[in-house]
Amino acid sequence: MKNNTDGRQFNGLTRYKKLIILSVIFLVSGIGYFIFWFMFSRFTQSTDNAYVMGNQIPIHTQISGGISSIYVDDNDFVRKKDVIAQLESIDAENNFIYAKNELAKVIRETQQIKLTTEKLLASIRLKQATLDKLEKDLARREGLWSRKAISKEEIEHARQDVLIALNDLNISKQELEINNALLMQNSLLEQPKIQQAISKLKEAWLNLKRVTIVSPVTGYVSRRQVQIGAQVNRGERLLVIVPLDQVWVEANFKEVQLKHIRLGQKVKLTSDYYGDDIKFDGVITGIAMGTGSAFSLLPAQNATGNWIKVIQRLPVRIELNKEQIKEYPLRVGLSMYVTVDTSDVSGKLLTDISPQEIKYQTDVLAYDLDEFKQLVQEIMQNNLILESNIQ
Repeated sequence: MKNNTDGRQFNGLTRYKKLIILSVIFLVSGIGYFIFWFMFSRFTQSTDNAYVMGNQIPIHTQISGGISSIYVDDNDFVRKKDVIAQLESIDAENNFIYAKNELAKVIRETQQIKLTTEKLLASIRLKQATLDKLEKDLARREGLWSRKAISKEEIEHARQDVLIALNDLNISKQELEINNALLMQNSLLEQPKIQQAISKLKEAWLNLKRVTIVSPVTGYVSRRQVQIGAQVNRGERLLVIVPLDQVWVEANFKEVQLKHIRLGQKVKLTSDYYGDDIKFDGVITGIAMGTGSAFSLLPAQNATGNWIKVIQRLPVRIELNKEQIKEYPLRVGLSMYVTVDTSDVSGKLLTDISPQEIKYQTDVLAYDLDEFKQLVQEIMQNNLILESNIQ
């Protein structure tokens, strides 16, 4: 009996020691976790509800026409100003030739009006001289008539000649006024009909340029929808270009996590695509003005029916390190794990500085107008009769 009692005491003592040791381990772990949380974890917020976002630049046609050539396919790399597709150019060429001929026609018609003006001025001077001569003859005959030196019929004919000459002069003056109203003393290039013809020629010239579709940015082709032989309308989307140097991360934090999140805070990010070994550096540059549910096509109507509180998420924009993106390119839509260092809360909740520079820009939609001006000058010179008409 004594041995059994000693055994039970020993086992009880062993269990007591185990409980103490286990309690000490739990206590130390708890203290360690509290210290870690107090020193580090309480200054971080993290989420795996984060995705890579980027500019998806749609390529649209600026004119209608048939697709004659396609130079790219999905996932192809294109540089800025590379040719993407070609439209059939026959219609654009015909319209361009027609517009050139219309401008030449209007130039010649306007010059004809100017020449008519010169002709009318010469005619008026001649008719004025004729009228002056007839009036002098009438005055002399009036003196002779007063002395009964000529017949009544002769004086009547002289008076009629003066009246006819006066009316003829007035008609020419009215015709001159009509011509002046058409020209308004403007130079040839300033005439409304010529300006209208130049505008139509410019539109035809631009449309001829637009049959060649080029890339506005450097990036990768995606979502190609167009096929050769297809008839496309103006404004129809052909494909999308994704520039991988214009990507950012949109992290959707719960509203309870946003208390200490500020603009300018540092962020560490990892992606399943590259694994935990590759860490991206980022910085918070914006906090959305509304939750996803508020901006959805059909926002929730919380004032109707039974209501259940759902914690909302707010998108936070994170700009990535450009050099890291070059070394480890990210694709739009990839998921990211985000950890924000919230130890520094001196930043702002909202920016109050308006942008002072252009963020995105392309010049592929602008054409060299000097080439068009040279074209207009050539048409003018080839159809001018009097160079003095250009002032």
